[in-house]
Amino acid sequence: MCGSCCRMSPVSILPHEEVILRSVAEELGVDVKFTHGYLVYEAYSGVNLAFSYVMLLNNNRCPFLEGNLCKIHYIYKPYICRSFPYIPRHVKYHIDEENRYIMATTDYGLSLACPVVKRDKPALERAEAKFGGPIEKILIHYYKDGYNAAVEADNVRSLMLTLLSKLWRDGFVEIKPAKSTAAVVNLYEFLRKFYPDLPSVLGLDKVASRLRTWIETL
Repeated sequence: MCGSCCRMSPVSILPHEEVILRSVAEELGVDVKFTHGYLVYEAYSGVNLAFSYVMLLNNNRCPFLEGNLCKIHYIYKPYICRSFPYIPRHVKYHIDEENRYIMATTDYGLSLACPVVKRDKPALERAEAKFGGPIEKILIHYYKDGYNAAVEADNVRSLMLTLLSKLWRDGFVEIKPAKSTAAVVNLYEFLRKFYPDLPSVLGLDKVASRLRTWIETL
């Protein structure tokens, strides 16, 4: 609860999280700014699809940070916040134009910027040397909730890319390299036109319910 991670860097989020956080910020009167991450061009619609976003810091802190506490902890915390200090170092997207399939691989690591990890680093290194194998095996015991959040984030990313791939194979979209002159559309917002149940699958209805409950208590 030191709040250090909320001041370190902009917050990397998935497309549906950009929608959630923008909505929550509007309800709470919080000023948020986002920039898109990886893009591909959808030729039929003439738009770039954003596979990821970054929520920018406000005065060197997360816009939702209040003191050292998360203002929206009980409404919705992004996956990267829930998984910290087990964070993605790099997300690489793979586009198979021949088979019309898109997937992503994520390289994770423990952030030494976290005071707890820095404190426990010697013990983690001893455990890794003793038991061998990847650090993930140790993390399942050391930081189970954060590890599970990272796995869930990867599953959600994979789901959206799988749905887009299916549209591609079925001839509803045509994926090309990003075009600098094209408008940008959130991948989640694009997909929900074809998959009306997607908000429910990703739990946006539950977030809306928690937000209403939280506002009623103010």
